[in-house]
Amino acid sequence: MAPPPNRRPEQPGPSPATLLTGRGGVFVMAGIFLICLLAASLLGWAVLGGLGFVLGCALAARYTRTADLLTIVVCPPALYLVVVIFVTLVTGSGGFFLATVVGSVVTLAGAAPWLAIGMVLTVAIAWARGLPRCIQDLRRELRPSPTRDGRGPGRTERPPADREALTAPKGGQPPG
Repeated sequence: MAPPPNRRPEQPGPSPATLLTGRGGVFVMAGIFLICLLAASLLGWAVLGGLGFVLGCALAARYTRTADLLTIVVCPPALYLVVVIFVTLVTGSGGFFLATVVGSVVTLAGAAPWLAIGMVLTVAIAWARGLPRCIQDLRRELRPSPTRDGRGPGRTERPPADREALTAPKGGQPPG
C-alpha cells in the first residue's frame, strides 16, 4: 500500500547506536562528569558525582559507534580522575596543592562504589553491543603479518655483507 500523496515516505534516520564517534563519547562523558561533579561540590551532595559517572558511562556506551566501544570502555576512570582534579582545583579552598590532593582523594574514595558500578555497567552494555568483535579486530591489527616469502614475522633474509666476495670468480681474476 502506497503512502498518501500529501505525505512523504518515512526515511530512516541515523540509528541511535551510531550517533557518537569514540571522541564524541569521551566528550559526552567528560561533560556529564564535569556538570555532576560541579553540582555535587556546590550542593554538597557527593552521591551526585557518582551518579554522574554511572550516567555518563552508560550513555556513552549506548550511543557510541560499535567500532569505538573499546575507547569508551577503557577511558572513563582516567577521564574521571582528570575531571575530579579539575573540579577540586576550581572549587577547593585553602592551600593550593594540599587542597587539590586531599579533595581529589576524598572525592574518589566517596565515589568508589559508583565507579565500580559504572564500569561494570559500561562493560556490560559494550559487550552486548559488540565489544568482543572490537577486541578481535584490535588483536588482528596488532598481530605481525608474515613476510612475502611466507617464513613468518621477523625472519627475512639479510643480504650478505660482502656481495662482491660472493660473486667474484674463484682464482682471484675479475670477471671478464
